[in-house]
Amino acid sequence: MPSSEQPYNVLGIAQPTETERRQHLDEMLSGLGMHYELVKTSPPVHQNRWQEVGFNHQKSLSLIGRDLSPGEIGCFLSHRNAWKAAAASDKPSVILEGDAKLDPDSRRVIEMLSHRPGQWELAMLYYSKCVPSAWFQQRLNDDFILAKFANRRAYCLAAYMVTPSGAKKLVDLSEQFYLPADDFVSGGWIRKDLDMFAVVPKAAGLCEVQSGKSNLEEERSKLHKRRRKKKDESNLIRRLELFIREFGQRYRPPRKSL
Repeated sequence: MPSSEQPYNVLGIAQPTETERRQHLDEMLSGLGMHYELVKTSPPVHQNRWQEVGFNHQKSLSLIGRDLSPGEIGCFLSHRNAWKAAAASDKPSVILEGDAKLDPDSRRVIEMLSHRPGQWELAMLYYSKCVPSAWFQQRLNDDFILAKFANRRAYCLAAYMVTPSGAKKLVDLSEQFYLPADDFVSGGWIRKDLDMFAVVPKAAGLCEVQSGKSNLEEERSKLHKRRRKKKDESNLIRRLELFIREFGQRYRPPRKSL
């Protein structure tokens, strides 16, 4: 499909050195008949460039108790470049990291979303966890709905869509930043006037081979000072606790930041 006929942009995020990820994106998107462009990415950013790129060291320490790693800052800047490109367009944009995995169902969901841009500003195609809110759900077809996040922490920006207006809001809010990109967008930390939804069930996945090659989690774990004790999820009392928590989340009106 020529790019002029495609009712959405596809913006890929993969470093020039990530040749396997770039090849994966090219083969996957070509096979689906989707035209795409690669975003200008940022390499890891070290302390001597924090002020230049807009990273707020003091707020990061205050809010999450640590600085972002050089790789996390580079990742944030790469997504910010994608938001700038999406904000300058006149149609919705799909933003994909190099380990995103799409299939024909993904493409159908993307096409449905692209024809109703006034009903959402950001739609997560993939995420680590979503408790769908009972409020403000929209049905896309018999298999997928758009739902507000009921839970605060919903990580992963491997695959999502954003409208030009939504992208502009992200650009404006991110001139100064102090959170990892996934926390900034979908972590509920920052109050955003952004009409954000998750596609339920997930409309995209992860390519296991590619996702295993990221060093972001390793860098992030080294900087974490707190270690949470792993809880026994098979314990009956623990399962009851989780059920009650999720029930409360699902039926509580969703937070404005989500």
